[in-house]
Amino acid sequence: MGAPHPTQDVAIARPAAPPADPATALQDHPSPQTEHPAAALADAQARLDAAPGDDDAFRALIFALADLGASALAAEHLAQRPHLFADHERERLEGDAIARRIGWARIPAAPDTPRLAASRAALDALETLQANAPRQTRWERTRLQIDALDALNHLQRHQEVVDGYTHLVEAGIDVPAYILPAVGDSLLALRRPEDAVAVLETALRHRPDDVNTRILLAYAWLESERFDLALPAFQAIADSQPAWPRRTDAETGYENWDRFDADLNLALAHSYANDHAQAERLLASHLGIGPGNTALQTAFGAVQSRRSRPAAALERYRMALTRDPESRDALAGQVDALTALDRIGAARDALTHLQRLHPEDPRTPRVARSLERHRGPQLALTYARGRNSAPGQNTAASPLGSRDGGRRLEARSSLIADRWRVGVVAGDDWADFEDGRIRHRGTGVGGWYRHDRLSAAATVSRIDDRSRHGSTAWTAEADWRFSDAWRGGVRVARQDPEASLQARRAGVTADSLGVSARWTPHDLVTVGASAARLRYDDGNRRDQFALDARRRLLTRPHLWVDALGSTYASRGSLGEQATYFNPERDVSAQAGLGIEHIVWRRYETALRQRLELTAGPYRQRGFGTALVPAIGYRHRWQRESGSLEYGVAWSRPVYDGVREHRVVVDAALHWGGAP
Repeated sequence: MGAPHPTQDVAIARPAAPPADPATALQDHPSPQTEHPAAALADAQARLDAAPGDDDAFRALIFALADLGASALAAEHLAQRPHLFADHERERLEGDAIARRIGWARIPAAPDTPRLAASRAALDALETLQANAPRQTRWERTRLQIDALDALNHLQRHQEVVDGYTHLVEAGIDVPAYILPAVGDSLLALRRPEDAVAVLETALRHRPDDVNTRILLAYAWLESERFDLALPAFQAIADSQPAWPRRTDAETGYENWDRFDADLNLALAHSYANDHAQAERLLASHLGIGPGNTALQTAFGAVQSRRSRPAAALERYRMALTRDPESRDALAGQVDALTALDRIGAARDALTHLQRLHPEDPRTPRVARSLERHRGPQLALTYARGRNSAPGQNTAASPLGSRDGGRRLEARSSLIADRWRVGVVAGDDWADFEDGRIRHRGTGVGGWYRHDRLSAAATVSRIDDRSRHGSTAWTAEADWRFSDAWRGGVRVARQDPEASLQARRAGVTADSLGVSARWTPHDLVTVGASAARLRYDDGNRRDQFALDARRRLLTRPHLWVDALGSTYASRGSLGEQATYFNPERDVSAQAGLGIEHIVWRRYETALRQRLELTAGPYRQRGFGTALVPAIGYRHRWQRESGSLEYGVAWSRPVYDGVREHRVVVDAALHWGGAP
């Protein structure tokens, strides 16, 4: 039931905060030299060449370097004659050099340079300046605190960013707008989107055309589940950015990378809103232009993952990593794709690589927890109880009796050698008939294997029921993934628990052999087929065939509607000679709608509700045709560690021409991942 959370950490995150621009702050302290800095620099250098001791020329040289953007060089030269400068001049020039260094640290480093080394060095220099030369000017002291937030944001030390910002606000300091995007980004990284909205809206009041800040604000709305604000905002950003703007009198336009960022994030926003098909179309049009773009390939991989194509997603992540081996989004997506493909050893290696390269990224621990949950123990508990009644009849003709129920436990160990699990299974199915209650109770052990394309399982249980006290039942099954779209499986069972409980009342059990296939070309369509033969002890051979299909009709951020269809046909060799319900031939078809709504969601925690309405004809040889309606309603509480699901269903089945009412309530608890 349901689709993955649209803002979960799958493969790609929102863009990093833009580098802080201290230009606004610097306007309050203009340098003495403001006109023609290049000419001023040449003049000052000439004067110094003629008279190296000329203090006025030295000051002019320093200010000219600062005006040209060479802040580090200006600060380096200033250290030769610091006494020539007032405190506020010296501190401003030193602060300019630190700010420039922090900004340049965001530029990708050379291949052999350790990641984030420049940002760490810039922050170390800032902290050394604070410790060894405390600022005498209040603004410059504050400015260092503010610029430190930018470096901390780039280093992914988001809690320190928010703590530093909060301290400044509580101290009554009017925090400059240029640092607010970095603060907003850190709030988003800490999963505080509502607080991020307030900060980013303030930043945009000062710089309404800043594309990166607008994108961050749209993500803050999205992560607050305000898709009504987020999607139009992403579209407006893209519409406001021409792909090839042209300056006045220019012969050609120039590349507008803001438009690329806007288009990329518009596509991802559609994907987060569950419209993965639209996201794929938007990204595919860009892939034809820039197939070597790392961010584009990573985003396309994320969408493929959400479209139920993990192998295709892995291919895209690896294409991205050939261009940028340190891409954190591609590395994180690679772990998720390998996990979905049941290549757990490779996923662990990929996680180790991600942790080594990006230990500071807040998404890295979440990726690690997801993999550990998949590798850890698993538990499933299910319970169901039904009631069947036939108006005007003394007893129900249902093969499930007047009342029925069942409960099952399946507990599996953590992964052994990344492929195997062992565990216990237990089940208790019962039905009330005229002559009493029939039970099928069993406890046993099982083993499960999953790796890459193959999954297999086997269980052995001791059965305790009235018909065969102390007998043994077993099941064996295997499943093969042919591609992202196709899977096929086979199952063999001795004393199949799915066989008729009504037959067990007469001491008749059944073995079974079944095959199945499923086709899922993408997230909007699923078609499954199964065929089985049950071989009863009394010589009856019952053949069953089923086909089910789902097609998405409507997709909205918190609502989707599916068209549902199914058919079923069976035949029994003994027909009415059997002592239990055994149609000689019967066939049914059902069509309807499945409506799912997200009532509430906060990242991985969500409450969903689903309503299913179906109806269709059922025909049994010798008893004619009747319309069988059904309604089902259920809730699903989902958390990172597991889920709780419960619901109620009503239907009006027909058995041997007798119309009955059936009501079923059920519940299921899954912990550590669904077995």
